[in-house]
Amino acid sequence: MTPLTRRRFAALATTAASGAALAACSSGGSGGGGGKASDSFTYWSMWKEGEPQQKVLAEEIQNFTKDTGVKVDVQWSGREVLTQVVPRLNAGNPPDLVDNGAPDIAGKLGLDNVMGLEDVFGMDIDGEDGRTVGDVVPEALLDTMSNDDGDPFLVPYEVIGSTLWFNAKVTPELADKAPASWDDFMKILDDLKADGRTPIALDGDIADYCGYWVEWGVLRAGGAGALKKAALDTTGKGFEDPAWKVATENVQALIEGGYLPEGFNGTKFPTQQASWADQTSKTDVILMGSWLPSEAAASLEKSGENPASIEYGSFPFPSVGDDAGKGLVEAQPVGFAIPAKARKADAAKKFMAYFMAKDRISRIATEAKNLTPRTDVDPPEELKDYFEEYSNAKTTVLFADGVSVEAPKWATDVWQPALIDFFGGKLDAAGFRAQLAEKTKAAG
Repeated sequence: MTPLTRRRFAALATTAASGAALAACSSGGSGGGGGKASDSFTYWSMWKEGEPQQKVLAEEIQNFTKDTGVKVDVQWSGREVLTQVVPRLNAGNPPDLVDNGAPDIAGKLGLDNVMGLEDVFGMDIDGEDGRTVGDVVPEALLDTMSNDDGDPFLVPYEVIGSTLWFNAKVTPELADKAPASWDDFMKILDDLKADGRTPIALDGDIADYCGYWVEWGVLRAGGAGALKKAALDTTGKGFEDPAWKVATENVQALIEGGYLPEGFNGTKFPTQQASWADQTSKTDVILMGSWLPSEAAASLEKSGENPASIEYGSFPFPSVGDDAGKGLVEAQPVGFAIPAKARKADAAKKFMAYFMAKDRISRIATEAKNLTPRTDVDPPEELKDYFEEYSNAKTTVLFADGVSVEAPKWATDVWQPALIDFFGGKLDAAGFRAQLAEKTKAAG
């Protein structure tokens, strides 16, 4: 994909009216009919009633209707919303607006079935002195949500990703100085082991959680696209790359060296994560998504423990090998998209620009306790360190380097089973790479 550039945004903005954010789009591909602005649209959301994001969006929908007169027929469908959208899309009568993660929009609906939103990125944000939607979305995020023509197909309102977490009340040394290189990281782990700790928490029954350790090593050593490139190489030779060798050998050392809890791959999620939270496992570092604070807090509350026992800190995955992935951050956008056959896209686009205003989108941080794409919105305290990573990112990638979009069958049939075998001790690093190569070649 070709990243959308600020130059294109600027060119679009100069041709747009200053009130573009609240002006209706004309007819044609945008919907609305005959150039007349629509006075309503339908929105099917991934959130269920009662969830923090749902509460924020519901209130802002009411405010939008009050401010613009445009009514929103909203359906709080939950995580399977896109499965419900597909038959309506095929019938030519989809909702006008949906939301989900960028890879889900691309993988489940298909990029040919969602509109390019370059015009929305050129819209002014009401009350922000001519700043456009494109001005407040970091350029490093754009390639993760752009189609093959370089146009964005998503307007993001939330960002999730993975990072290395610790409890600063348990390991304050990690807050004082995070390890920059893999050697630095291993020295810290060895020091923790010497103190009677088991340094790394991992729910080994979840293949994707095991995969974080491999993918991050490959990406830091080989750069963005290093995992996806190997997955798409039907000769199987991609796994011979030096980035794969150093990354997988590092992981083998963790598995075999007593850095993980005994039986970690035989327990059921969230056993190890919960044990990290309440410290029954005496673990220190967990490589996990940005949802960890909310899940850990819920776990502690359920067991009658105090969520305040954790002071969340995090640090970037350390450099590996040649460190071609320096400045890389895993940051997956969640946001709004418009099905290609939407009939009232003009009104839906108006709402997108409306919600991107700082005072509105900031509620995702203050009330839903999640990160927004805007780097001028303060993050929740629990995500302050990850926010720093995100704000300074040179480039971003989706989870697992986006293979779930580019090669979903490979991810489920080749990648995940091999990870379970590797972390289960059935394969060493060389055997893991060989199995990936053999099955990738066979599947090609």
